[in-house]
Amino acid sequence: MKTKIILIAGLTMMIISCQTMQSQIKYGIHASGNLETQAAAGQLWNNVELYQGFLIGGFAEYKTGEKFSLQTELNYQKKGRKTSTTFEGKESIVRREVNYITIPLLAKGTFHDPGLGEKVNLSLFTGPYIGFLTSAYSNMKAGNATTPIDIDNQTEKTDFGMVFGGGISYKLNNGGAIIAELRYQLGLVKVDKQDTDLRNKGMGITLGYRF
Repeated sequence: MKTKIILIAGLTMMIISCQTMQSQIKYGIHASGNLETQAAAGQLWNNVELYQGFLIGGFAEYKTGEKFSLQTELNYQKKGRKTSTTFEGKESIVRREVNYITIPLLAKGTFHDPGLGEKVNLSLFTGPYIGFLTSAYSNMKAGNATTPIDIDNQTEKTDFGMVFGGGISYKLNNGGAIIAELRYQLGLVKVDKQDTDLRNKGMGITLGYRF
């Protein structure tokens, strides 16, 4: 009988704990348009032309306190770079595109400014991300001719770096929230097997909805 009581009590505590944890987790979806490039390790950016990328995915935010939370995400992200050269009066444009499934883990601080109203919160966040390559290719355009090049074999299969950013959220009457964020991603590992100086760098504005 004592063993049964202990098992029932333990099971009850697990259920209560799971319910409490579930109430502290918020889910959401987001998307962004990004400006991407690939630059050397010591550079935050470089002077080549910017490549237009994007991010789309979902997130789960776990509240660890009144002002702090952990957020993990599952995103599909397009990165890359664009370069152009002129030879004998003819311009050649090379677009390099690399696509990833990225998983960030962000530490997030949320702050309230009374001057912005009761429904508005500000946030700052940072943390690492890992990316898994899904495809990579390059297009070279010279005049009216465009030549596609498969660069999957010369591209590293994983990417790793840091995310930095801040945002603003607006609470809705249904309990959800609209979110806008400014993010910068700093790649820390090489992405090209031939040019070992290149790292992914990108900045974008993210819009999302938290349920």
